Amino acid sequence: MLELREVSFVVQKDGGEIPLVDRVSIRVPKGHFMAIVGPSGCGKTTLLKTIAGLNPESGGALFWDARNLSKHEDFSPAEIGYVPQFSVAYDPLTVDESIETATRLRVRCRSNEELDQRIDRVMEETSLTAIGDRHVKVLSGGQKRRLGLAMELVSDPKILLCDEVTSGLDPRSEREIVHLLHDLSRKDGRIVLSVTHSLGHLELYDSILVLHEGRVAYHGPPSGLTHYFSVTDTEEIYPLLTTQTSERWHESWQKHREAYQKMLEKPGPLLSHTPEEELSRLPGFSVNLRRCCHAVGGSFSGTADKYFAVSNHHYFPILVTI
Repeated sequence: MLELREVSFVVQKDGGEIPLVDRVSIRVPKGHFMAIVGPSGCGKTTLLKTIAGLNPESGGALFWDARNLSKHEDFSPAEIGYVPQFSVAYDPLTVDESIETATRLRVRCRSNEELDQRIDRVMEETSLTAIGDRHVKVLSGGQKRRLGLAMELVSDPKILLCDEVTSGLDPRSEREIVHLLHDLSRKDGRIVLSVTHSLGHLELYDSILVLHEGRVAYHGPPSGLTHYFSVTDTEEIYPLLTTQTSERWHESWQKHREAYQKMLEKPGPLLSHTPEEELSRLPGFSVNLRRCCHAVGGSFSGTADKYFAVSNHHYFPILVTI
């Protein structure tokens, strides 16, 4: 399991501290496919780089397989792969040559036969076999993303970190890449974390981590997103985040974190164990309360917070009957 406990990353500016990642706590079981989403500048890539060790955490701790990575027990090179948004492959090389170069740099093969087998395996996994002799400079956007994935998969990483690998792709290519990442997470308990700005194809992920200004606003199954935020469409979530401070969203999430986490760690379909109504403290009233919150005392973050705020108000009996 990969676990983050109150992980923060702070930068210094004008004599003060700016938290780009603020007290993030999540647990990600093996064989899990998680999307990291949120508005631009919310800390998605910064969090991914912090997990990878490219940004030393300013606070908190990271654990992998019960090892505390924050105490100088770093990932071994073969355990983690990091795929950036833009291709790092060299244009004059072919697909075959690019993957062979990456394999020679990252893996100590005992024979040419082992080298060839490893190259063939990742090319098959990423559907690149048919274009192995094609030069990088003529590849489509989707093919370059597949190549980037293949170059990281040569070491057979246990954790694969993907930074905006679907950005700028056409809808078909985007869906194909998300499907590929999903399939990769099903191999040997591999964890795949994918940063994306898109809210499309969320049903293919096991869980969604929503960040707002570096803080966790939600981490749970995709089927619980609209219910938790009391919206009818996921596209409404980003505008909704701006209606409250990130600290307010974070406080709201803390009240529900453990309940959602237990769902993610249970085997089987994520929502088969807990009725959707139990995900919130206020089943059935979210739409009506969303309409009434401004009249009662302002908008509130999350269905549960609407309950806490309104239940303490003398209007609550009236709202329940609406």
